[in-house]
Amino acid sequence: MLAWRHLWSGRARALATILGVALGVAVFTAVRLASESTLESFRRSLDVVAGRATLQVSAGEPGFDERLYLKVKGASGVRQAAPVIQAVAPMAGGQGEAVLVLGVDLLAEEAFRDHRLAGLPAGEDPLQVIIRPDTIFVTRGFAEEHGLGVGSDLVLSVGPEARRFVIRGLLEPAGAARAFEGNVVLMDIATAQEAFGKVGRLDRIDLISEPATDLRALRARLAALLPPNVEVERPDRRNAQVDKMLRAFRLNLTALSAIALVVSLFLIYNAVSLSVVRRRREIGILRSLGVTRREVWALFAAEAVAAGLLGSLAGLGLGIVLAKGALQAVAGTVSELYAYLKVTSLALDPLTLVTSLALGMVTALAAALFPAWRASTIHPRQAMEVGGYERRAGSSYWRLAALGGLLLVGAYAASLQPPVADLPLYGYLAVLLLIGGVSLLVPLAAVSLTWLARPLLTRWLRAEGLLAVSNLRNHLGRNAVAVGAMMTALAMLVGLAVMVTSFRSTVELWVEETMRADLIVSPAARFTRGAAARLPAVEPFRVVRLSYRGDPIVLGSGDFTVVARFGILLFKGADGPTILAETKRREGVVVSESFALRYGVGPGSRLELPTPAGTVTFPVLGVFYDYTTEGGKVVMDRALYLRYWQDRDVTALVVYLRPGVDARAARARILAATGGGQELMIITNRDLKARVLQIFDNTFAITYALELIAMLVAALAVFHTLWASVLERRREIGILRAVGTSRPQVLRMVVNEAGLLGLLAGAIGVVAGLCLSLILIYVINKQSFGWTIQFRFPPSVLVEAAALMLLTSLVAGLLPARRAASMNLAEVLQYEG
Repeated sequence: MLAWRHLWSGRARALATILGVALGVAVFTAVRLASESTLESFRRSLDVVAGRATLQVSAGEPGFDERLYLKVKGASGVRQAAPVIQAVAPMAGGQGEAVLVLGVDLLAEEAFRDHRLAGLPAGEDPLQVIIRPDTIFVTRGFAEEHGLGVGSDLVLSVGPEARRFVIRGLLEPAGAARAFEGNVVLMDIATAQEAFGKVGRLDRIDLISEPATDLRALRARLAALLPPNVEVERPDRRNAQVDKMLRAFRLNLTALSAIALVVSLFLIYNAVSLSVVRRRREIGILRSLGVTRREVWALFAAEAVAAGLLGSLAGLGLGIVLAKGALQAVAGTVSELYAYLKVTSLALDPLTLVTSLALGMVTALAAALFPAWRASTIHPRQAMEVGGYERRAGSSYWRLAALGGLLLVGAYAASLQPPVADLPLYGYLAVLLLIGGVSLLVPLAAVSLTWLARPLLTRWLRAEGLLAVSNLRNHLGRNAVAVGAMMTALAMLVGLAVMVTSFRSTVELWVEETMRADLIVSPAARFTRGAAARLPAVEPFRVVRLSYRGDPIVLGSGDFTVVARFGILLFKGADGPTILAETKRREGVVVSESFALRYGVGPGSRLELPTPAGTVTFPVLGVFYDYTTEGGKVVMDRALYLRYWQDRDVTALVVYLRPGVDARAARARILAATGGGQELMIITNRDLKARVLQIFDNTFAITYALELIAMLVAALAVFHTLWASVLERRREIGILRAVGTSRPQVLRMVVNEAGLLGLLAGAIGVVAGLCLSLILIYVINKQSFGWTIQFRFPPSVLVEAAALMLLTSLVAGLLPARRAASMNLAEVLQYEG
């Protein structure tokens, strides 16, 4: 009760603290809810599409020969088997919206998935309806959302063609119809094979095993029947792959969201420290009356936990609101970088809500531990002295600086450690140690600044400047914490800005060096067999997703003679044309940098890849830079790919025009060659580069929003410090007014203090941010994604960030300054009198 009473008595200051905690918890909650909702949507779609299958047979994107179906169905231990064609097809003119297409055999489906059909004409047999070549079923929700019904046409982009289908039935929201938030299209498997150019091939076979069958033994028997490139896995293995695919992305986003919480920690620390200073006489009286040190400690700790509880509860509500906005940003990034995903509903994960609530309270308690302990050790006599605690708190800056130096050494040591389970855990530790170490250097930096700034400010700002410098030095403890909060926010802002600027510069260079084609021709979905053959004088390129050691990777193929001539790949420390010529001659492969780091391969290594013709060992001849996938990429000559995969489909066509040829005329000829009216995307070189950079900018857009919130929390720390400082110095301000100091001079004095805090935080934050950017670039990014980023020093970003911090601190100091200037002279002279 005493803690709540003190919060209420100082409700203006408590409100700033509670708001800071609320913002920190809100950011963490919003990011966690958005990322968990995205992951849950992935999992739910996989689960409902898998249905009651106990095992799944698949071979990545190229699929496999449908004749394997009879082998699998007849294997001992297999009770039911169902063939499946599965694809994502964009809606023609749907502005990026896509549907999940399931091509199934309804006769085999009943045991696996519940398809509740509706809207069929009375007496019609669903089997007879679905086998019509242009027939599809869509979910009721999808039809209502798009104004469709039974008998309506739906045009899908299938390969380079806009193909028209007729809706002849609706699916109730059950089973697989709940995948993709209801954006599901069901068609007969023969129709799907023909439409997607997979005649004679399957994407997957779902299996139900006999009761009491040992699944491990069944998998082994099936593996013996199937080619090496065909895998037999439990459906939950797909969930594990999704978790692993998104793990680094989600972890980095979560770590970033914790920035505001870290800044809140400074705010709470400062609030408790100021509460100790304000109530030093109360502490002395309580100690004199027999209150123990433990009870004094518990008093202040309870006050911090109470503020943490209120802030956390408010943060949960605000976080849910923010999560609804962040959901589409996170889902959009996942769709751009990993796989198309539609997420429309926010999942209120109870574990995330409880974790956020607990984290806010634990942060509050952790921040209060040291100042509460300091309060419990104050001697009653010292507690009665004005400013005694401040002198004590500000006299140990050399010891703090020494400890800060040790933390910085620890940060450097942690940054040199390898990843743990492919995650940069030591990198995150290095960031925490860096922030902690630099924060402990703040008091020494503040003392140095007062020594350097005193003569300059006295000359330029006269008495107001001198008083501001003196107050910074005299109240070093509280001011150092405020600077620490601002420094942390600015360091994160600068670190991310430098990392993003360096990354963008690297990607721009990579784009310029590798994307030299005049036109890129790609279908809205993909080219079907034979469609590419109608386009003369172009080079086809094929990209498929495969599984390697249980992880998804990308396999690419193209004519290495063309690749060498036009420099499509940028190699690490080697001549590209020479490597490609040697790779083609030796029938080898080249791998991306991320693949090389993740699997420990490089020039001279040998790589075993499962192919339809059996497991083949390819020599690795080179490592190239690639920023399109974090899972890794393997590229081989197209002739070699055709030999082993016998897959003549084409993902994209690169067109190199002769000098003087008009790109628009070439585009028209390409459309004419394909018959026109098809869903082809023909992108010019300039548009493609702009699109790549747009995706890059969209990916990092959410980070800027998080950083602005962290800056807002830091501004609250400045406001809190200066407001408390003004209240604590009523008598001092009254004396200054009594000896002739004007209201404008008092206002300028407090604003100058705010400016000094911002200047100090700006200087330290920029240096800390540069150090942080090195950890982000060379440790966290490298270990998370395997990408090399060329460090770029952006002077303009640093100047803008420091100026933003100075402006933020000045704005945050205006209200306390106005409060100080408006104090009634008679009242303040009576204070403590």
